[in-house]
Amino acid sequence: MAKAQATFTDHQYPLLYWLTLAYIVSMPNFIHFDMTGRISNPFNFTSIAMTVQTLVSGYLLVVMLLLERRPLIYRRINISLWLWVVLFLQFALASLLQPEFHLAPPARIDLLLSFYYLCQWAVAFLLVVALYSRTSPQQATELMVRLIGRACWIWIAMVWIVLPIMPAQVYGGSDESSTPFRQLGGQFVHPGKLAMLAGVGFFYALFFFSSRPRKWLACLLALITMALTSARTGELSFVIALLLYAFVFSGKTVLRWGTIFILVPVAVIGSVFSSSLMQYVARGQSAQSLASLDDRTRIWEASWEAIKLRPLLGYGYTVGARRALRDHWTFVHWIPPHAHNELIQSQVDGGVIAVALVIYIYALVLWKATRNARRGHNELFILIVYWQLLVTTVSGPILSYRYETLGGILLLCFIGVLGGGASTSDQRSLDKRVGSANAGLHVTEPQFEAR
Repeated sequence: MAKAQATFTDHQYPLLYWLTLAYIVSMPNFIHFDMTGRISNPFNFTSIAMTVQTLVSGYLLVVMLLLERRPLIYRRINISLWLWVVLFLQFALASLLQPEFHLAPPARIDLLLSFYYLCQWAVAFLLVVALYSRTSPQQATELMVRLIGRACWIWIAMVWIVLPIMPAQVYGGSDESSTPFRQLGGQFVHPGKLAMLAGVGFFYALFFFSSRPRKWLACLLALITMALTSARTGELSFVIALLLYAFVFSGKTVLRWGTIFILVPVAVIGSVFSSSLMQYVARGQSAQSLASLDDRTRIWEASWEAIKLRPLLGYGYTVGARRALRDHWTFVHWIPPHAHNELIQSQVDGGVIAVALVIYIYALVLWKATRNARRGHNELFILIVYWQLLVTTVSGPILSYRYETLGGILLLCFIGVLGGGASTSDQRSLDKRVGSANAGLHVTEPQFEAR
């Protein structure tokens, strides 16, 4: 990874910084449970580890705030807080009022699980906001970028380190796949998630690694990692982001023509080896499965049937939505854990209000990120990452599902875009509050180089 020099935030709040990074990275899956989804058991080694991490992170955040005797939001930032509060309350209300389900008897733990998943998001949100508000406006966006890059490359490093130790766990069948096709990530980390992280890691290395050998080696490693996942959505999101960068956002004619000259021979090679390429894309699946987008169209049909019965409130965050899908799912080989689409999942979770808020948040951030992209490499990087996440949400939920690493990266993009551009009066106010702590501390601002 890029060797960034320390910023004031790293010096002044090291525990908060590393705690936030650890929570964004989250936990790998060392032991696998419930591949088909037919067994409703939320407790296993991985889920218990994530629960402990959530409780410890929340506890340490509260202790830090009490010992510092400082507010959570240290300087004034405009992150449209009311949107997040209303969305949280809507999901909570839908969970409280979830209906009776037909195929699964009501479980006492359902409501607790829904609120636990919401609290996971709340802890992540509070950690990022606390860290962001303690960073100067000039370095805040850069901080978000560095957290995104480090989280991605930590995952890539973990996969390649654990691979020779636990090859069957890291390179095997995915936890949501009904076929025995082997993919990098396996049960250790979902291949689609790993493909997304590798794609983001590629752009981070391309933009911010100053040493040319390290830059190109890191880019090559990210591409190899992505290719071995065979995750179609992750690879498609990367290609779309790469084309957008080359033809729209870079503003470089040489890069545009260079991309065209690369695409032409790639297309020729792809046509020559079309049969092998189709086998790679199919991943051992039948033509019927491919035609249904790996059963996604069937999941969307079942979700729509559930939505028509309860359009206003939904069925409850994650747990209730999954039970609603089970009631309308007509196959027995596998039960979908979610609706495989961000907007559909948010509608099933929390009804019309929830999906309207989710659409507004995504649209608002996209508009502001596009407007800010010309400011510099940090803002452009966040826009490219955000586009990758947007493509991913077409086939899988992030914000409207339980918290994972991609959710943490999405939060960093949200806060980095919405909280950017603080006024000079805010900067003077922050300088007064931290002036005594900054006295005698030499801070060197990181100089990232994009080549």
